[in-house]
Amino acid sequence: MNLQELIMASIAEFLDVEVHRDTETLDLASKIEIVQKRIADKTKNKKRPSFMKNGCEYEMFFSSNPNDMIKIDGWIPIETKKIGEADKISEYIEIGLLRKIESTYN
Repeated sequence: MNLQELIMASIAEFLDVEVHRDTETLDLASKIEIVQKRIADKTKNKKRPSFMKNGCEYEMFFSSNPNDMIKIDGWIPIETKKIGEADKISEYIEIGLLRKIESTYN
């Protein structure tokens, strides 16, 4: 599942949860938890995401703006050449800003 597919699947899952009779009374945070679980279930069986072919060896942690209606904190693939100084990669991994995609999806 590439990033665009992941975003579209997340939106579709959210809309499904939003209008489903069994979840219509839940608060937004509970609905987001359901969507996160569904997306995790969809992606956990993938051996290698397609973005590995695009020069993305690492994922970078990102956090939504505190004012965003829907919080989407998580990991996004980043092209290795866009990280900057190669000697900083291990430091970024240590502080939790980056993680290697291979170890995550194997």
